[in-house]
Amino acid sequence: MNSIKPIFGILTLLLISGCSSEPAGEPGSDEADLILINGRVYTLDWDEPATDGTVAADAPHDDRGWQPDATAVVTKGGEIVFVGGSKEAMQHKGETTRVIDLAGATVLPGLVDSHTHVFELGALLERVNLIDVATEEEVVALVVERAKSVPKGEWIIGAGWDEGAWANRYPDKALLSELVPDHPVFLRSLHGFSGWANQMALESLGITADTEVPTGGEMRLGADGQPNGLFLNRGIELLDSGVPAPSREAMTQQLLKGLNQMAEDGYVGVHEAGIHSMGMSILEELEAANELPIRVYAMLSLRDEDLIRKWIAKGPDKDNDSMLVTRTVKAYYDGALGSRGARLLYDYSDK
Repeated sequence: MNSIKPIFGILTLLLISGCSSEPAGEPGSDEADLILINGRVYTLDWDEPATDGTVAADAPHDDRGWQPDATAVVTKGGEIVFVGGSKEAMQHKGETTRVIDLAGATVLPGLVDSHTHVFELGALLERVNLIDVATEEEVVALVVERAKSVPKGEWIIGAGWDEGAWANRYPDKALLSELVPDHPVFLRSLHGFSGWANQMALESLGITADTEVPTGGEMRLGADGQPNGLFLNRGIELLDSGVPAPSREAMTQQLLKGLNQMAEDGYVGVHEAGIHSMGMSILEELEAANELPIRVYAMLSLRDEDLIRKWIAKGPDKDNDSMLVTRTVKAYYDGALGSRGARLLYDYSDK
């Protein structure tokens, strides 16, 4: 069995801007910019399987399993101009052509993620990463470690703890406040429907038992009748509204970090789900400067009324070839199952 050696930089080449009109397998005379040879290329350019999972007749699949349907890719001017055999691909070679021998590495079409939050991905790369952390103790230990490098009194922001997996044993402020008493701490959940804060954060934001909670939100109270540091669904807005917002420059860097990370992982496009005015302005600026590393399909947040009015007057993008395309609105109607905020026909059995 041949080992698979993915090359993520190669993934990004495919489907970046589609193939030219030249049929695959028919080399042309134009000098190429790049030729990839001796690879295991899976174009995915075959029919869909049957509803029972039977592989399509034209798919490169036999008794041995899936087989590559090409060994070479040629690009010129940012477009794929040839996909086929390595010998034929070399007919595109010129004096300035770069040739890479893949030595059996696997090449796949570039990926497109249909629901992302790239700004948050970029921010997460700078914050305390709590993805896949299993216990409250582990989370607090990571925050304690970060606190060592943050001046007292400055905010510590983290994200990624799974409110769905923790739904029956939500954390509170006690341990977090005890071990991190000198920094306000805000830890956003993986899906954004829960927030966890320590006592200094609550004091910094002026949150007490008398604080009005937004409709559809919840602020958990402890045995003493005071906020216990856990906020669910729209209750998280009480934390969001008070935490210092990043500057435009910081947001730009976070976006680029997120996009570049996805490009490295083989993505050629993302659907940014729920963009606000500042984020949209940054995306437009980067597109104008030709600095977007991958394509972005931006969904406008219905919560940003000014942005929605602007685009209602402007009308949706009609150019599919732009690096930034906008013609979708994201609306918000309820919460998530884990935080018991998803709207159901009947009451939750445990609430």
